[in-house]
Amino acid sequence: MTDQPGLAVSFGAAAQDYDRYRMGPPAQALDWLLPAGRPDVLDLGAGTGLLTRQLADRAGRVVAVEPDARMREVLAGNCPGADVLDGTGEHIPLPAAHVDAVTVSAAWHWMDPAAALPEIARVLRPGGTFGILYTRRDRRVPWLDALDGYVHDEMGTDDRIGDLITRMNSGPWLPAGAPFTEPRTRTVTWTAEATTEEVAAMFATYSRFIALPADRRRELTARIEAKVRATAEFGDGRVRLPMACYLWRARRAG
Repeated sequence: MTDQPGLAVSFGAAAQDYDRYRMGPPAQALDWLLPAGRPDVLDLGAGTGLLTRQLADRAGRVVAVEPDARMREVLAGNCPGADVLDGTGEHIPLPAAHVDAVTVSAAWHWMDPAAALPEIARVLRPGGTFGILYTRRDRRVPWLDALDGYVHDEMGTDDRIGDLITRMNSGPWLPAGAPFTEPRTRTVTWTAEATTEEVAAMFATYSRFIALPADRRRELTARIEAKVRATAEFGDGRVRLPMACYLWRARRAG
């Protein structure tokens, strides 16, 4: 886990809202990411199961590993067919060569690649797939870029996930000697619909937002709602929310 372990397990305080307002990846992402057939899959850093529940419809067997007990509780309720385990990317509670694919959705930035990559390679069967997904608002759209920038400024953070996506799309990024083929990349885009309040509630599931005092959270939520009403694109009274899912796929060498 990274050097921010407190923030990494802060989401459990808002587990139900996280599950309700965060958006999972589209079906096209899994079409591209997963091996053919009914693979055995590990969903690593599974959160409340936004990806796990989709994997359950496609996989022969699904194991979901999540370090936060409050998130695991929601995850187990969402995905009764999955094996839900306590663990991290650096310490995966599975034997060697156990699965055909490992997915990490919206959690890679919380993991230490130097420790997580060998663990992922250990639990993968030879030739197995390692996939990373980030599903987020499409900041290539000007009004969303301005809104995201405003929220990050208010929380005193930068967009480190955006920086990570840029770095991973710009060329080779796996450490030398990592037992994987060079990753292939893909981006899937679509437009979701949401209410103004749902857009603000999505921001309220950020770790830095959750850590704010209650009165500050209420104030910032009201400001976000006002900005959405003033700048967003609407259709039939609902926000038209451009989304993007950024994908990386590599194979276990050997």
